[in-house]
Amino acid sequence: MKNKSNAKFPWQRYLPIVSCGLILALPAKQAISAQTQTTSCTAPASWFSGDPGIPEEVPNNGNDFCDFYQFTWQSFISLMSPYKSASTDSENNAENRNFSNTSDYPLYELGANGAPANSCDNTITGVTLKNALDKSGSFIHGEAGGGDVIFDQAGNIVYYDMRFSRNMCDDADKIKNATNFPGGTTELKTAWKVLTKTDNQADYLVWNNPQGAPANTTLGLIGFHFAIATPDHPEFIWATFEHNKNAPDCNKPATNTGWSFISESCSAALANSDNTSMSKCLNQAAPNGTLTGVPTEICRVYPHGTAADDWKAEENVSDIVSMNSSVHKQLTGDMSIFKNYFNVGAIWVSDITKDSSVNGDVSNQRGSLRLANTVAETTFQWVDTNPKTNDGFASNCFGCHGYAGTDTVKNKNTTSGLLSHIFDDIVVGMGQCVDVQAGPIYSQQDAVKKCKDGTSDAKGVCPNLGLTWNGQWSTTEEGVMSVCGCCK
Repeated sequence: MKNKSNAKFPWQRYLPIVSCGLILALPAKQAISAQTQTTSCTAPASWFSGDPGIPEEVPNNGNDFCDFYQFTWQSFISLMSPYKSASTDSENNAENRNFSNTSDYPLYELGANGAPANSCDNTITGVTLKNALDKSGSFIHGEAGGGDVIFDQAGNIVYYDMRFSRNMCDDADKIKNATNFPGGTTELKTAWKVLTKTDNQADYLVWNNPQGAPANTTLGLIGFHFAIATPDHPEFIWATFEHNKNAPDCNKPATNTGWSFISESCSAALANSDNTSMSKCLNQAAPNGTLTGVPTEICRVYPHGTAADDWKAEENVSDIVSMNSSVHKQLTGDMSIFKNYFNVGAIWVSDITKDSSVNGDVSNQRGSLRLANTVAETTFQWVDTNPKTNDGFASNCFGCHGYAGTDTVKNKNTTSGLLSHIFDDIVVGMGQCVDVQAGPIYSQQDAVKKCKDGTSDAKGVCPNLGLTWNGQWSTTEEGVMSVCGCCK
């Protein structure tokens, strides 16, 4: 069964996700080329004289997509700006950048058994790098879609971590009782490859000897995914960035050599439309827990997360390409490293009073409707936006992070577990309980089933989050919604 963002109740949040290999012989009409698109969506020079700060709101210049891509790039530049003076030999060190300042963006921690750890204290005691091995040698997490893992062409596993804005700790009680997350709430996810002698470290933002990786390891940033809420966009604006050496576009590789996640032979097969060879080059990842060391062959199914028949596809791609070019031309000094990274795209909703999707219908979504990061959502790249054929699940950001519109009385977007997959864990990690919505509960017997025992098709809402029901429940709206008390 697929995980559906429009699931009525939280116990449907983590149903098993089917991860499929992605056939690379794509019909030409499915992808849209960015090469011939030009617009005047540009970055103001003021961003590059220092930290421009994360905007409090999306600019309202009447430029539709461009306003959001200006928000996206300004936020990225701010998150990547140095927060302390960096010496010459460490200017490309991730530990010197705003996003890695744990005072502002704590690391999301899990215990060795996968249970929530305290991410809000001043010490890092839990697991932060996913795809790490604990002392018993068991596998912690896979993040490349459906719990899978990926390996670069050197056979090294890819690592991930997650961070979030400090207000999710400091204002947890207020957020638990709110319908939506406050403006400025931020979640970050980063992807890293092991840098070897064949990599030019000067091309990457590097992280030396991170906790959780083998000793004397240097990682290079290859993917950066963020979600930022604003007052006008409580659904979060979702954006993703990649390193330009990750993988080529499936429909037209720019070159056959130098990629981190596809071999020269597979890239050549794409370029030559060699179906026999391409049958061996699928966007498949190793199942969770399988440490094969076999390189994963990856390509980008939808450049800039957009197909030719998507809503205003040409305008969307043109603005992304134009903004990428404008920013790259203006990056200098300790920010010049980010000329090697590009914004794949972003996604948001048009009408915040409405759900992000209903039964697979994405008509309320805007931007890159098929958004996916090749190294963070590898096996979720085949995004079907047609509600008649997608079985209710369009695997873009809102496919897994469902937003309930403000005119509904369904799931709260804070503690439902549908919009943010980590807030409940953050709260529980601090030793608090959290009220998780469970749909209508009509009796104590019904509460036991929905809060604790679950059904043959789904877990109870508390076990589904890796939590224990404390025996408490209450009705928040008669016949519509009740909550279960879930604790660590």
